[in-house]
Amino acid sequence: MISNFPSLFIALRYLKPSKNNTMVSIISLFSFFGIVLGVGTLIIVMSVMNGFKIELLDKIIGINGHLNIHFYNKDFNESQFENFLNSNNDVKVFRKIIDGQGLLSSNKQSTGIIIKGINKKDLIDLKNDKKKMEISKKFNFENNSVIIGLKLMERLNLQIGDKFKLIIPKISSTPFGNIPKVKTFTIGGYFDSGMYTYDNNLVFISFFDANKLFLTNENKPYFQLEFYDINSIDNFKEKLSKTNLSNYQLYDWRFSNEAFFNAIQTEKNVMFLILSLIILVAAFNIISSLIMLVKNKQIDIAILRTMGASQSTIMKIFFLNGAVIGFFGTLIGTFFGIFFVLNINTLKNFLENFTNTELFSSEIYFLSNLPAKIDHNEVSYVVLISLLICFIASFLPAWVASKNNPIDLIRKE
Repeated sequence: MISNFPSLFIALRYLKPSKNNTMVSIISLFSFFGIVLGVGTLIIVMSVMNGFKIELLDKIIGINGHLNIHFYNKDFNESQFENFLNSNNDVKVFRKIIDGQGLLSSNKQSTGIIIKGINKKDLIDLKNDKKKMEISKKFNFENNSVIIGLKLMERLNLQIGDKFKLIIPKISSTPFGNIPKVKTFTIGGYFDSGMYTYDNNLVFISFFDANKLFLTNENKPYFQLEFYDINSIDNFKEKLSKTNLSNYQLYDWRFSNEAFFNAIQTEKNVMFLILSLIILVAAFNIISSLIMLVKNKQIDIAILRTMGASQSTIMKIFFLNGAVIGFFGTLIGTFFGIFFVLNINTLKNFLENFTNTELFSSEIYFLSNLPAKIDHNEVSYVVLISLLICFIASFLPAWVASKNNPIDLIRKE
């Protein structure tokens, strides 16, 4: 009787190409590369989707905040509310904002813009946080000066120091009738948030100027809040409700952008399911190659059984044959996916220079760079799912091989 049969050695030997099992070797090779491609692509796509979500969240929150609070009470005690914010450990920073819309007119060109009135100190805080936006080194934000989006400045062929007229739909009464408000501003710098929508439409002006232009009973300044922990918003709302402050409206970033981020998550889930099919197809190739291998090696199985190999040993040989393909395919696919993600912008730039085309236009994809963030938990899920599918695919033909009777096999031959 033979014990401790070298199952792994025989399994690896069966993986080597030979004249008798050329087709088996080709199918095994396709299985291997299918697993590499499936695992690598899954990691790349999931990482890019994570990067998009995090990058967009940083940009949106950087400009719009986690929570906006509008007060409509005439006797609103601003200093009391600011003391409440300063004493709250959940609040990272708060800004006082007033915004509106207008028409920018310069060099015989006009375009509609969104205007945010903000204090210089708060804009400098945004400037210092590179995740949110970059602001030009040449920077002037005194009264009658503005910080304009880079794409907007380029589109209108403007430069720092140029002047333009801002036309506000708010009506002013004059001896000649009602006319829109018109004010001349100087470009004191530009910002680049990396989001085309903001860079092409948004202009920052001083809070003082914005207050004069936009303050009405319906349009009042509001408070924009950012939190250390994004999950502490509900806790803050509960604390605010217990104060004597009243007649206010809360605008949560989750409510304002819920549909957008839900769409990203749905797309991510769908992509995961679709790309998992690549691994599933590769697993079926493993089943096919092992069934063909079992058919080709019937005499070998019979000889091994007569030499004392048990059913479990036969099953182990063919299981390891498929498991080795699955394991190394998953391993190389994981390294390939991680390497691609870590160098994704270098590869993107190379392809753009090589093809002389813009692969990801900022006008369509919102961001000027292709972000990617590796989630180690998701990588672990992909690896485990891939290995599980491959091991199940390897088990079935191996189990069939172990049930063959050596005498019946010899008779068939």
